[in-house]
Amino acid sequence: MRKWLVGPALFFLVIDSLAAAPREIVLDISPRLCVVPAGAAQCAATVHARWHASEPESLCLVILGHRDVKQCWEHYAEGMYDVELEFSADLVLQLRDPQLQQVLASETLRVIHEALQYRHRRRQPWNIFD
Repeated sequence: MRKWLVGPALFFLVIDSLAAAPREIVLDISPRLCVVPAGAAQCAATVHARWHASEPESLCLVILGHRDVKQCWEHYAEGMYDVELEFSADLVLQLRDPQLQQVLASETLRVIHEALQYRHRRRQPWNIFD
């Protein structure tokens, strides 16, 4: 007699679980590391950002500390953006909602400063001409 209640209850349980399923948004950047040469103050690189989502999204790519860099997409499931930058500290790239309130994905481009004092000379110890 109670079998007819199971169908509607199961239907609402499935709908509720689908509504609560997290969105999958993946951000990939390259390069992931930039080495500042010894004697230089900044790293110069073309930063490539590519993202994809499980369903169409409206979002914006921003780089913290670089207010002039902002790229937005409306109802896309993937996107890419390239920008040439000079920077001396780590860069944080974020995908945010169009109102820039919620961070949907984030990646960091690390900066390493090269130190000459730690580099080893690359020569054979038996070479009498050096």
